[in-house]
Amino acid sequence: MFFSSATQSSRFFSNAALFIYSVVVFVGFTVFTSSSAQASSFSPANPSVNEGIGRHGVEQSHSAIFKRRDKISVAVAANFAKPLKSIAEQFTELTGIDVAVTVSSSGTLYAQIQHGASFDVFLSADRARPQALVDNNLVHESNIVDYAKGKLVFIHAGDLPYEESCKQGKEPYTADAKSQLSAKLIECLSLQLSKLLENPQIKIAIANPKLAPYGIAAQQTLQNLGLSQRVVPHRVMGKNVLQTLQFYTTGSVQGAFVANSLALDLPSNLPFDVARADSTKSADATTVIIPVSDTLYRPIIQSLVVNSKTAARFSPNLFDTTILVDEAMDKDERTASKPFNLSHADGVPSASLFVQYVLSQSVQHSLNDWGYESVNLFGAGQ
Repeated sequence: MFFSSATQSSRFFSNAALFIYSVVVFVGFTVFTSSSAQASSFSPANPSVNEGIGRHGVEQSHSAIFKRRDKISVAVAANFAKPLKSIAEQFTELTGIDVAVTVSSSGTLYAQIQHGASFDVFLSADRARPQALVDNNLVHESNIVDYAKGKLVFIHAGDLPYEESCKQGKEPYTADAKSQLSAKLIECLSLQLSKLLENPQIKIAIANPKLAPYGIAAQQTLQNLGLSQRVVPHRVMGKNVLQTLQFYTTGSVQGAFVANSLALDLPSNLPFDVARADSTKSADATTVIIPVSDTLYRPIIQSLVVNSKTAARFSPNLFDTTILVDEAMDKDERTASKPFNLSHADGVPSASLFVQYVLSQSVQHSLNDWGYESVNLFGAGQ
């Protein structure tokens, strides 16, 4: 299936969550901490899953006999705030290191670091801004690493697509099938956007391309569809993808380009009266989610950087579950289980330890559950 209605998802916003969401994104940034003594503005998409990483993450076992009493400050692009909350909580449980997290657009966080903000780690929604910190001699050149690949989707209020190009289909397993699917996605998105833009009252939100990589991807998509000029009278810009989504969930706009990870938790029935493309009002409209073909925008490779002029320590990754045992053994017999032990992390800075956890196999395997793709960093640098 290459499009979906939110009615098919079991993950719903509660009214309280929608209220918090609106307040958080209105101001453009927020802060939370992984300490169990502090409240957070975000929660896992599935309330029944609050252990492990992601919705099906594997909880790390460990034999640490002590916890490190320390705290680090992490800045994260808005699209990755929810998975990072889960990652940070699990990291704190495992190590005792509290993680204070600031959420905003990549551009805003980058500007803050340029002006001296003391974040220990910056998880951007692109590669460009972490690289710019290196180019400006603000951080060590080896302190950048990719951690996830994002996906763009278009959401709108209305009925499920009825055009032939938008009908359900099986996931592709061959190059030809993927090419055909991509063509169908492009046709479907073009048809749906053109239909929406026929109504002068319809508003469509994108994140500000000057601040948010997902806004750049949306802009590239509209340009490649030949719709960039037609969208201008309908366009509303958010400071980041969270605010862009908030415009949609509060009924200010009828369509929005957002991160796939954020679309996973949309409510099945819209909690507001919406303006439909046919100029009617309907409380029965649902959210339609159309994946944007990745041929329409440059890959959204999300990178992080340790904000230090000293080289970080990304390897060996102390959270991965296997180690080399004996070079003389056969290849399949060389590894043995090694539960994480904090005593092995002596001399490893807390910020580097946190990045190792983000790059660990268990976290990388969980990214699909949050709407991302792994960037195959298992054992990076080893």
